[in-house]
Amino acid sequence: MEKKFYSIDELKNATIIDSEGLLYGYVEDITIEESNAKLVAYTLFKINEPAINVEKLKSILSSRVSLEGNEPLETLVALARKENIEIPWQVTEKEVKWIKGYVPLSEVVLIDSKQLFIDDTRVHIKIVLLSTPREAIFRGLPVNPNSQTYRPQHVLGKLVISASRGILGVAEEIVVSPGMLGFRVYRVRSRKKVVNWIAFTAHVKRMGLKEAYEKLVEFRDPYKYSKVDLSLTNEIEQLLEGMKEKEKILGAMQNYIETEEAGTEYVDIPYSEIVRVGEFVISR
Repeated sequence: MEKKFYSIDELKNATIIDSEGLLYGYVEDITIEESNAKLVAYTLFKINEPAINVEKLKSILSSRVSLEGNEPLETLVALARKENIEIPWQVTEKEVKWIKGYVPLSEVVLIDSKQLFIDDTRVHIKIVLLSTPREAIFRGLPVNPNSQTYRPQHVLGKLVISASRGILGVAEEIVVSPGMLGFRVYRVRSRKKVVNWIAFTAHVKRMGLKEAYEKLVEFRDPYKYSKVDLSLTNEIEQLLEGMKEKEKILGAMQNYIETEEAGTEYVDIPYSEIVRVGEFVISR
């Protein structure tokens, strides 16, 4: 990828992912001391979710070690493990934001930003990929530097990030080629609902509803428009207004609603290119 520079406004709230594919936190700011720049990372504990009781942890630690008072969460957890202190947890009653750590730019291997359009949802995703297993260490998880194998089902539905190409999209399907398993990763996959118009109008005709049938085929000739967009439902309802069998016809139409691909943009990647699978998938 071409090397690009980003301002703090462009990086703000970008998702930080460690080398194990785990969510580390989000970009809050950039701090610079002399010529050393670091990303300030924050973590967010949401309402009614388990969260580290940071104030209680600070209180326990202060009786064992000397604290400056502005230590990031990552440092507090590391100190607690060193002192064999059990991390206190709580269920949060409100959203809580804490500074988690300071990430040297030397640990950043990729910054990317892309628009994804999946299942009628358009999102702008910004990520920062690290070369270190910071989140794995934070969680106390074992880190295996060797290549690992993963079940294909663990890849599906996750955002795939290539260390060389950036954000690829969401892994939606398993694909195969001679002697090789892979994944179809979508950047764009939009669907739309349509009415199988030719089948629906034929059904109305079979119901013996001549007036309704004639109005429907006049509205859209089924031999020119074999399918019509479901967004035309309101117009169809108005067309049938005043007819005794209106609700019966609209009910029958529900049986002819189909989902179609409206647009796709994807890349297929071999299973062998998967490097790590966590909350995110990292590929070569």
